[in-house]
Amino acid sequence: MFLTDDEKSILNGDKGEVVREALDYIIQFGDAFQAQRLVDITYCHYPAEMAIYEGSVEDVVEYSARGGKVAVPTTTSTLCCDLEKPDITGVPDELFKLQSKVEKAHRKMGICETYTCTPQKIGFVPPFGANIAAVESSAIIYYNSVLGCRTNRGGTLTRYSAITGKYPLMGYMLDENRKGTHLFKVKISPERLDSYDAMCALGFHIGEIVGSEVPVIDGIKPKSLNNIIGFGAALATSGSVTLYHIPGITPEARNLHEAFQGENPKEEYEILEKDLDAVYEKMNTIHSGAIDFVTLGCPHYDLEQIRHVAEMLKGEKVADGVRFWICTNRMTRLQAEYSGYVKTIEDAGAKVVADTCPVESHMRKSTCREFGLKIPNVYDMVTDSVKMVRYVGDLIGCRTRLTDTETCIKTAIKGRWN
Repeated sequence: MFLTDDEKSILNGDKGEVVREALDYIIQFGDAFQAQRLVDITYCHYPAEMAIYEGSVEDVVEYSARGGKVAVPTTTSTLCCDLEKPDITGVPDELFKLQSKVEKAHRKMGICETYTCTPQKIGFVPPFGANIAAVESSAIIYYNSVLGCRTNRGGTLTRYSAITGKYPLMGYMLDENRKGTHLFKVKISPERLDSYDAMCALGFHIGEIVGSEVPVIDGIKPKSLNNIIGFGAALATSGSVTLYHIPGITPEARNLHEAFQGENPKEEYEILEKDLDAVYEKMNTIHSGAIDFVTLGCPHYDLEQIRHVAEMLKGEKVADGVRFWICTNRMTRLQAEYSGYVKTIEDAGAKVVADTCPVESHMRKSTCREFGLKIPNVYDMVTDSVKMVRYVGDLIGCRTRLTDTETCIKTAIKGRWN
C-alpha cells in the first residue's frame, strides 16, 4: 500500500502509540482488501459501546485512558438505555450504571455524545463526495444514497478511523462499486407510498431481492425526508444494502443512465401492490386482541414527528397495561420539552425515550435472562417500523403488527388491535 510521508510519520510513532497502533490496524485491514492507498475522512459516526455486550463498556473506558483523541468530528450511535432518564424505560440499575461510564470515556476522546441512529437529523451532514466512516445501517445508506457521501459499513474499525482520520480506499469509496446493479420499476400508487410504513415495506421487499448489491428504483418520488430514511433503513435490514439510487433523489444518479454508469442492469423487476401486501402479511403476527407495547422512532424520530404524536395524544390516555415509547435523540427531546410536546405526551401516559430503542435495550431475551427479567419482556408490539419488526421477533421474542403511525397511536389508546 502506498503511504504518504505523514502516514509514514504516524507509523514511526511521531503522534504517539495510540495513533500509531490505530493506523496500523487500518493498513492491515486495507491490505486484506487490496486497497492501494488510504483516504482522509471528514466525519465519523462511531459505534457507541453498549452494556448489553460483555466487555464493551470496559473496553472503551480502558481505551480512553490511553489518551486516544478523535481527529475528525465524531458522533455516537445508540446505547442500551436512556442515560438522562433511566427510570422511564425500566432498565436494571446495574446495567444503567455500567452503561453510564461510556459518557465520560467518549467525552475524554472528543466524541460527541449524540447516541442516535440518525445523526443526519441533528446537523451532521457532510458534503457531497466526502469520504466518511460510519456505523448504523440506516445512517450509512442515507449518507451514501441521499447525500452522496462515501462510506462502507464501519464496524469496530470505525474507532481507528476516528482516531487517525484515515480509511482504506476500497468498497463504496470507489466509483466502479457505486454503479447500479438491479432495476426496480415501482407500479404502486403515489398515495399509498406517502405512508411511512408503506415506504418501509417497499424497502424491505427490494432488499430481500437485491441482497448486498446496488438497487436502482424507478417510478417513485418520495416527498418526505423521513419516508426516505425509513425506506433506506428497511433496505439495509432485509438485505445488506449500503447504497441505492433513485433518479432525482440520489445526487450522483440524476437519471437511469448515470445510475448504471452507462451499462445495463443485471436484472429488472416490477414492484406491484401485492408485493407490499406480502410484506405486511409476513410481518404481522398479531391479528386481534390486547397489546402491551407500542413503539415509534425506528429510526429515531425528529421534532416534527414528535409534534405530530403530541397533537394526536392531546387530551387522550394510553390504555392501562400498554407501554408506549417514542424514541429520539437527547437534543431533539430537549427541544420537544421546550415546545411542550413532551409534557403532552407524558400527560397521556406515553414516554419520549432518548439514547436507545427497544431492540437495543434491556428487553432483549439474553439480557432479561442475565438480570432475571420476564421473557418475553413484551408480548405484543405495534409499530410503524419494518426495521423494528424485523429484529424484535428474534431478539425480544414478541408478536408484532406493522401499521401506519396514526393507527399505532390509536391502538395505544385503545389497548387492543382490532
